[in-house]
Amino acid sequence: MWIYKLTLIINVICMVLLSQDNSYSELNYLFIPALVLSLFGLVYKFTNIKFFGYMAMFGLVVFLPIGFLGIYSIREAMDKQNKLNFIRKLENDGYSNRKSKDSN
Repeated sequence: MWIYKLTLIINVICMVLLSQDNSYSELNYLFIPALVLSLFGLVYKFTNIKFFGYMAMFGLVVFLPIGFLGIYSIREAMDKQNKLNFIRKLENDGYSNRKSKDSN
């Protein structure tokens, strides 16, 4: 998830730099809600609830092309969690099958 954190830092720096110019001040109406949605990635990191991961990806879409790095990072973390859940399920199924064969 270090790529995600780097993406957030770059997005904040870009927002601060663009907000300094009055001609770009309207972009803050788009960037601030997108940044708030992007912060849901931190919530996903601790809870592993997919809804928060998808909301973070939705917020990162606004920050093209840097946002793609954040989307990639969150998607990679979600895939890792899915693989871990799949392996746990296989281990649990394998253990219960061996246990039932041993009792027969």
